[in-house]
Amino acid sequence: MQRVLMSHEDICSVAEPWVLLPQIYMLKSEGTLSEYSSRSSHEAISDFIKNLPNGNQDYNSALRNFILELYTKQCRLNERYFLDKTPRYYLIIDEIVKLFPDAKFIFLFRNPIHVYASMISTWGENRFRKVRSSQNDIALGTKLLSKAYKKYNDIAISVNYESFVSNFEIELKRITDYLDLELSQDVLNNFQKQDTKGSLGDPTGVKEYSNISKDGIDKWKKVFNSRIRKKFALKLLKNINPEDLEVQGYNNGQITKEIKALNSKNPNYAFRDFLDYYFNSLIIKFNLNLYFNKKFAWVKRKFLS
Repeated sequence: MQRVLMSHEDICSVAEPWVLLPQIYMLKSEGTLSEYSSRSSHEAISDFIKNLPNGNQDYNSALRNFILELYTKQCRLNERYFLDKTPRYYLIIDEIVKLFPDAKFIFLFRNPIHVYASMISTWGENRFRKVRSSQNDIALGTKLLSKAYKKYNDIAISVNYESFVSNFEIELKRITDYLDLELSQDVLNNFQKQDTKGSLGDPTGVKEYSNISKDGIDKWKKVFNSRIRKKFALKLLKNINPEDLEVQGYNNGQITKEIKALNSKNPNYAFRDFLDYYFNSLIIKFNLNLYFNKKFAWVKRKFLS
């Protein structure tokens, strides 16, 4: 969807910006750890804001201008919209709406089990242990996205991935109408030319799809193709509230049925999947993720707060 919307002359975008997460988390007492002490930083910044003439109003105004200036610099052809597609913004939806009350919000929903399969294929090299943090994106992300959409559906629009790729022109017309934009032929023709220019995003889709395709809808079946992988999918599904699925247009019973119906006779990597499954469970249960990730080796030498 990002690449499709980028095809419109009035919309620009780049990969996944993430720029709002650290800015907004400065104002949160929980959620970050650092060697400079995130907790002390939060207290200091809160005191600083209290001493502004108009408190939070001044701070939010300055933050809004700062982010808008960055977005504007990305729009080198003076596009009307900058599209910020950052999946983990599900953590700060309320703050974003407050910061940008005149923005347009598109909630893109996809079957969460299919999303997780895509993460495993794209970022995990078909291994569960390499994307263990993404389990939280699925369970908590689904919950917070559904909660926010129910809260803001009067100012937002929702789109289902499956419907988008199956009824492309109808869904695209609905989106452009919401954005008050004309549906030009360029949007239909220039999809494959768009470059999101970043390491995050969808590297697989950029390489594989030169046009809108329904091929991705059933790809998840190739990921959950063994007994242990089906068990993994069913366990993940249990962590998602059926009501949150309903908000997004999915049914828990139907998804469960589809998972159980998958061919589970694939003997490949059975022992490896078994180790991944239980190793992940231990790491998640005892919060050991920082100690088993080379990128976080520095935390063992620091006092974090």
